[in-house]
Formats: sequence, C-alpha cells, structure tokens
Amino acid sequence: MGGGGQDQSGPEIQMDQQEIQVSIAADDAALLQGVTATDRKDGDVTDSLVVESISNFIEKGRRKVSIVAFDSDNHITRAEREIVYTDYTSPVFTLDSPLRFSIDAENLTEGLHAQDCLDGDITSKIQMSFQDSYSYGTAGQYQVNYSVANSAGDVKNLPVTVEFYDPSQESQIPSLTLNQYMINLSVGEGFDPWGYLDSVTVNHFQYVKEEDGILHGSIAEDILDPSAVQIENPVDVNTPGVYEVVYSVYDEEGVQGSVRLIVSVNG
Repeated sequence: MGGGGQDQSGPEIQMDQQEIQVSIAADDAALLQGVTATDRKDGDVTDSLVVESISNFIEKGRRKVSIVAFDSDNHITRAEREIVYTDYTSPVFTLDSPLRFSIDAENLTEGLHAQDCLDGDITSKIQMSFQDSYSYGTAGQYQVNYSVANSAGDVKNLPVTVEFYDPSQESQIPSLTLNQYMINLSVGEGFDPWGYLDSVTVNHFQYVKEEDGILHGSIAEDILDPSAVQIENPVDVNTPGVYEVVYSVYDEEGVQGSVRLIVSVNG
C-alpha cells in the first residue's frame, strides 16, 4: 500500500459527466454512475464513494448531488454533479367533493388530495390561505390559495373559490352535482364541460343525466332543457393555469344554485 507515513491529501474524484440524466426512481448507484476516486496512497478508492446529499431543485427537475470519497486515513473529498430528471412532474391536486363547506366546518381541506412523483401522497402537507378577509361563520364565496410542496421544494398552488353555506338554508337552494370536481388536463387536450354534469335538483325535482346526455326526471318524458343550466367556461386549454367552470341553475323563485369544476391545465 505505498510507502510508510500518513497520506496528507484526500482522494481525487473524477467524473465522466458533470451532469447526468436520470429517472426519479434512480438509486445512489445510478447517481454515482461514471464517478471514480483515486488516492495517492490507497490507489483506487471508488468503493468508498457515497452520495452525501441531494439539494432542493435549482430549477424544476434539476438538483445538485454532493458526492464524498474517503481514504484509509479518513481524509474526505467532496465533489458535486448535477442531475436532471427525465420523468419528473410537479405535485398534482385531486378533489373528490366540491370546495363547499358548512359555515361551521373545521377542516377546509376535506376532499382535497395531493400526489407527488417523488414523495407519494403528500395530502398532509397541504396548506391554505385566504386571499381576502374571511370572518368565520359567514356564508359566501372567498378566494383561497391551497398550496403543497414536495421534498425537493417544488410548490404547487391551487388558487380557487371556496363557498361557505348555512346548512339551515341548504334544502331551499337548487343544487348540481358533477361526476368530477377537479380535472387535470395537458396543454391542448380537448374539454367539454357538459360531460362533467351529473344531476340537477331544482324546484324539488331531481334530473339525472343519462347516457344520451339528457337530464331526465323521475317521471317518464320529464326532461330538463339544457338551456336551464348556465355554464361559465373560462378554460383556455392552450394556456397552463387553474380555471373554474361555474355551472348554475335558477329555480322558479329566481334563487340560484351553483357548483364549480376546477380545471388545472398543466404545462
């Protein structure tokens, strides 16, 4: 193992590429691909290489990896390389009920979930903030931002309208249900809002949309004219962003009921 005496210097780390492309599933061995270490006294110490840490994103999908090598005298040398994920996607929100809550609701993230390609289910990390002043116990519509961050520091925001209702008034108001309350679209993907409407209850009658796309009442031949449902659709499938499609209906007293479909166009 070379001459006597202590080796004063740490190993030298060489790498064939300063930047490598890897999958999000890559293990440490993949991150060390093409990296070698040699020491003046010990010779090849490539076996000592370890991944010490991986940074937060420098930019989306790109991180720095800190690599260390040791020699037999416990000298440590560090080097950095960048990794670029080939298959990274930002966290994705999903929603299984409308963002409508009773005025005395405690949990304002109920029904909302977040999934991440690096960390799996990160629903417990969802945070929310009111964008305008909210007084607890007051019915109405408020602008809210939900956000979630994964372990690499990628933050996904969901700016939406949240509605608070007074349960004692609920039965008087027309209502609409959807088959989904949030959808994630890719840029350029087709979108037909009528396809997401499930049922409408107005003037104490329920109409359910059947396979023919028509809203049928419980009595034969009883159908709801599609023009009774107003759909406000601001979605631009060519521009990434979060949009809200508002479906509304009026009863014979002129009382309006509405429900929202959140459409996230992901770039």
